[in-house]
Amino acid sequence: MQYTRSFLRSYILITVLLLFFDVDHAQDLFILDSVNSAKIDQVLSRNISVADVDNDGLQDIILSGFDDLNRDGLFLDIYSVTGPTTIDTFQMDVFDPEFDENIGFAKYIGGNGGMDLSDFDRDGWIDILLHGSKNLFLSKNLGGNSFSSNNYIDDAWLINTDLRWGDVDMDGDLDIILIGILIHPANNQEYIINVLLLNNGGTFDGDPNMVMPSLHNGGASWGDIDLDGDPDLIISGQSADPLSGVTRLYKNDPIGRLAEDTNQELLGLKGTAICFADLDQDSDPDLILSGWSPMDNDLRTIIYVNEPTGTFRPADQQIDFGTVYGTIEASDLDLDGWVDIAISGVTEHAMIPDSTYDLVNPDTTELGDTLSVDTLWQVTFHDTVIALGAKIFINNGDLSFTESQSFPGARTLSFCDIDQDSAPDLILSGSSGIGNRDSTFCQIYLNTTTGFNTRPAPPGVLEAFAVSDRAIFNWSPGTDDHDPEISLRYNVRIGTGNGTFDLLSSAVPFNTTNLGTRHVREFKEIAWGDYYWSVQTVDATGLRSDWSDEERFFIPRLVSSTQSLPGVVYGSSKWADINEDGNLDLAITGQLYTGASVTKLFMNDNGLLTPVSPAPSIQSVYGGHISFADYNNDGHLDLTLSGLQIYNFAPNPATLFYVWENGIYIEDLQSAVPWLSGGSNNHDWGDYDNDGDLDLVVGGGDYDGLNHLDIFTNNNGTLTLDTSQSELVPIYPCLTNWNDIDRDGHMDLVTVGGGILDPSSPSDTTLFTQAYINNGSGKMIRSADHYLDLGVTAGSIALGDYNSDGYDDIALAGKNNTNDEIITLIIRNDNGEGFVEHQVLQGIFFGEVDWGDYDNDGDLDLIASGLTDPDSEIAGDFGSDPVTMVYEQNSGYFSSDTTLSTLDSTGISSTMWGDYDLDGDLDLFLTGRLQNRDFVAKVYDNLESINNANNVPGKIMIISNTVHQDSVTLGWQAPIDPGNAPDPLVGNTPGSGLRYLLQMGGDLNYDLSANTHSIISGNYGVGHIGSITGTDRTIIDIPEGRYQWRVRAMDHSRAHSDWSDWDYFYIDLTPPVVDTIQANYGVSGQIILVIGFEEEFEMDDLSLDAEPHIVVTNPDIPDIDGNGTADTLDVIKQSYSARVWTGLLTLPDDYVGRAIEIHISNATDKRGNVMVQETVFKTPEKVISQFGGTAISADGQVSVLLPQNAVNEDVSITINPVSSEVSLSAYVTVISGYYDIDPSDITLNKPVIIRMAIPDLSVGSDTTLNPFIGYMVPDDPLPQFLGGSIIRVNDRSFLQAQLSHFGRYATFITDSSLSLDSLNTDILKCYPRIFSPAGSVFEFPSTNILFDLSEADDVTARIFNLSGRIKRTLNSDLPFGPGHNVLVWDGKDMDGKVVPSGLYIVTLERSGPMLRTTVGVLNR
Repeated sequence: MQYTRSFLRSYILITVLLLFFDVDHAQDLFILDSVNSAKIDQVLSRNISVADVDNDGLQDIILSGFDDLNRDGLFLDIYSVTGPTTIDTFQMDVFDPEFDENIGFAKYIGGNGGMDLSDFDRDGWIDILLHGSKNLFLSKNLGGNSFSSNNYIDDAWLINTDLRWGDVDMDGDLDIILIGILIHPANNQEYIINVLLLNNGGTFDGDPNMVMPSLHNGGASWGDIDLDGDPDLIISGQSADPLSGVTRLYKNDPIGRLAEDTNQELLGLKGTAICFADLDQDSDPDLILSGWSPMDNDLRTIIYVNEPTGTFRPADQQIDFGTVYGTIEASDLDLDGWVDIAISGVTEHAMIPDSTYDLVNPDTTELGDTLSVDTLWQVTFHDTVIALGAKIFINNGDLSFTESQSFPGARTLSFCDIDQDSAPDLILSGSSGIGNRDSTFCQIYLNTTTGFNTRPAPPGVLEAFAVSDRAIFNWSPGTDDHDPEISLRYNVRIGTGNGTFDLLSSAVPFNTTNLGTRHVREFKEIAWGDYYWSVQTVDATGLRSDWSDEERFFIPRLVSSTQSLPGVVYGSSKWADINEDGNLDLAITGQLYTGASVTKLFMNDNGLLTPVSPAPSIQSVYGGHISFADYNNDGHLDLTLSGLQIYNFAPNPATLFYVWENGIYIEDLQSAVPWLSGGSNNHDWGDYDNDGDLDLVVGGGDYDGLNHLDIFTNNNGTLTLDTSQSELVPIYPCLTNWNDIDRDGHMDLVTVGGGILDPSSPSDTTLFTQAYINNGSGKMIRSADHYLDLGVTAGSIALGDYNSDGYDDIALAGKNNTNDEIITLIIRNDNGEGFVEHQVLQGIFFGEVDWGDYDNDGDLDLIASGLTDPDSEIAGDFGSDPVTMVYEQNSGYFSSDTTLSTLDSTGISSTMWGDYDLDGDLDLFLTGRLQNRDFVAKVYDNLESINNANNVPGKIMIISNTVHQDSVTLGWQAPIDPGNAPDPLVGNTPGSGLRYLLQMGGDLNYDLSANTHSIISGNYGVGHIGSITGTDRTIIDIPEGRYQWRVRAMDHSRAHSDWSDWDYFYIDLTPPVVDTIQANYGVSGQIILVIGFEEEFEMDDLSLDAEPHIVVTNPDIPDIDGNGTADTLDVIKQSYSARVWTGLLTLPDDYVGRAIEIHISNATDKRGNVMVQETVFKTPEKVISQFGGTAISADGQVSVLLPQNAVNEDVSITINPVSSEVSLSAYVTVISGYYDIDPSDITLNKPVIIRMAIPDLSVGSDTTLNPFIGYMVPDDPLPQFLGGSIIRVNDRSFLQAQLSHFGRYATFITDSSLSLDSLNTDILKCYPRIFSPAGSVFEFPSTNILFDLSEADDVTARIFNLSGRIKRTLNSDLPFGPGHNVLVWDGKDMDGKVVPSGLYIVTLERSGPMLRTTVGVLNR
């Protein structure tokens, strides 16, 4: 019933339209096909597309639009053309749209979006992308039977959109340009969105590098305007301002990167329709735009001629018919070979103002600027559609056009050969009355052009080739009966099997092509393998030829790049990231075709190798070896060269070093290293002594013809010959390589060459292979188990773990002169116990071998390049029979990859793997001489990563360190090396095959300027240097300090994991020392001792065995209890945390005085360093004026005694050693340190006794040496003489004297007599006047008997009680000198017993009159 009503409505509408148009059909190009028109639902479409959706060879019709009466808004209908006069329904209402009821005027013109067709998944079937009216929907063609209702793209609420497919990056899959408005579903906020969506295997990601002007309500289109093979882009529409119009053109250069061409002056439009078409038959696409022009406030169509190619200029004649929100189609409608134009859309349009805002409170400035006004109307605008229509314009062949036919009410149109007569017919949809839902129509018009249009012929010649990561397909022109060759277009079909199209699909919409007019199709990053391809010609009507005969094209895994490099022989080459930008740079040495030698560096500028300019001052060598290693540990790769130099027209050996300084290489003269030449691989870097830095081994012959094999230890970048190596056999030629052959954590040495094994037969030179095993102390030992009676000349060696057992194996190539055999051998390392010949390969010499996993299957493969003819060397023709062989490993055995036949076969060559383009596979560098004697240097790009990119090993997560004095053992857990997609178990390097790179240096947490490479540099070249196997390493001889380290893994493809997080440790070689001591004197003889230790790192404050031992003795009376032996007092620990120890000392009642001698020992840090015992002297911090007291220096060398009331107030006295640079008089010699006694400005009321330690002196009555205490007067070279008496305390010699002020003092000797101005030889005094020898009533356990002498004299003092009984006689074994002198009475009688309390008489007998005084004793 519904169908009947639809049919009747269609029939009535057709009748009305016939009357309305009132057309003379004999004159018209197109006439209505009412029968087929009636088969199509008469709805208003926004887009009509034509394509063969079922691959039956007939074009089908796809309609999309907006119908909110009979549909859920946006609809998608498909009709199948099944014969010349037959149209059937294929599929209606393909998807269930998001209904948008607020699309404004767009509901009256079919919606505010559109559709575009493509085979997005390259399965050979056309798919449909629908957008707008709050929808984004990608429907997949299900094999020509139906279209999926599932969405194959992320849904989005889009309006005012245009989306177009285009292969912007030329990789074969189609990308999307989107312009429009995105509505946020949560808050209905609208955002203008312009984005390039890159197709990554069916997922679409925005290109962050694309910058566009934020347009909507317009159009976008791809076209190769400059005929460079890649699609350029034009977008046009309005910005946020509804009265705006913008048109922008973007050139695709380089491929995949769109940049605006600001030199093009294109009319800004909104509601724009865009069409590229070759209007003048010159092969480049011209441009037609139609839309609303804000500049003209009118609808405009403007034609731009592409002339010269890539530049648009307005055509001399323009079409006076414009539309907005329309469509432009181009096709040869009259079969004359010239492309005609059809334009449809809104023909009458207005911008209507609305939305006003009332602003009040008027005010203006003196300059007339408005701050506010009474009423300000802010106006916005909206579009109003008044009428629709379409017109056909015929191309006159001179870039002028004649109107042919018009179709009022037509909203959109397209061309399709409905009747199969090879002439394009017309399909259009529209409305005869805007807003009248019953006036919509969809009609078919047949082309009435007479004549024939035969199918064009396909191209006859097809060719293809690959260069770098690009493949080029090209062909001869096709032919056509109407169109010239230059204007013919082409479809290309490319697949990996016969008749397939998985690289480039043949499914494209009608009257479009996947290429255009060019005869070449370039692909970027095309995978290696077999391809089958064919080409189809398309004429201006959209008629297609048959497909050409299919061609097969093989792309090898390794293809030549476009690098321009100097060809060399006798070369050595290395990849390394020299400038630390993350890209591998290249160094080349060798001999040029001219005969000159060269050393050149090439910087990698995002894949382009460019010579360093200006060229660095690096000497040229050939026939040697080049290496990169940071041997001075500054974090930058240094350069080492060895080989031959031409000097005085003759080759001479050379060994050269260059360090990286501020971006350039500076020669580093390592004077200890001889200049040697030994061929390729004659030197190598490795840490054989396990101190972290790289040491050097170098071998070969010197200028005098002597052979060498020398090891040089690295000391902060300076190389020193290791003379302890007694077992090394000098060899020439020399191949050498550091390697931990036996996996014991110590670098061993592998050598190959000719040398004298038996010193008793110096003329017997033998070619041999010898590994020297490191004995663990850096001594290299010749191992019989690691000796092979096999050696080579003109050879090469490479070590690598081909079987991933953790032990590196050997690839060895060269000429064995013993039997003139040319060899290439795989030698297996038998678990470190010896070498076993594993496999014989094609022999080469004058070449090089290198390991690398070039096919990303997780095991090592081998490249070998060189000469193969043993007779060529004799003939002097080094170009004979060169080969380059890549050996692919399968289960431990190697076979030649025969698919790589395009590799240059080179001899006298060098070669190396390295991923210089950072695409996840190993590329190949190759130099040498071809069979035709040409010299080459080539980079071959590896295409493996396109379908099988290597995944880097996982980041190492668990690391640890164990410190032993000045060494550290680093450990880590092996990471997982993930396999490669799609199978995660395929392509991974086994854990035992991983190698590791370390970095160790100063800790930045403690020193922001620390060198984090100071111990182990984290900057590595490409190859084995510095890398290790295993998951632990011990570094020795590390200086004291704080360090950080990290590790990363490297797989067989030389891909690095991310660095692990930093781990930290410290090396502590210095034992703790005492920093501060506080003695807090309390009551009852208790003293709190607080001892602070100076320790850079951590004290061991947890272990009882590591705690400090603290004891105290009496500095004056060691025998505290009077039992005849020295006593010690224990200090009881109170606390110990970090660096501070606190303890309690209790002085016994019989302790005499308050001075203490503190003995500190056993304090231990966390690294087991035990302190050296220290002794510190302490007295109370303050001297109490009323009682007097003693102050002592911390080292016990100096003390002062203040008697009671010697100062007016309590005072803190400090005695500190100081340095002094005073120039003394010639007859005075200092015999002690200088000490400052402070405060120096205090007033002393009484003489103070100073005691200073002196060395034991031979001073007697028969010597002229006079020791004395001197006061240092500032700026006076002669100390002020105080004199002094020598006393012995605890078996140590001291000088005692009295002083009248504080300051700087020292002890001296002189052989001259000195005079004192202040001597008073008639006075005898005792200080202190009262003392306590038996207890601590007073601090002083003794009294000082003070007297002055004018000259040396024998003196005796006698002590009497008040009864006149003598108690003690005091004298000295030595005469007393001139000056102030002191005798000490300890308060004991002649029996050694303390005298009772009381008053005592003191007499002094001398040469002059006797002196007398009294002193008091007060005991407990």
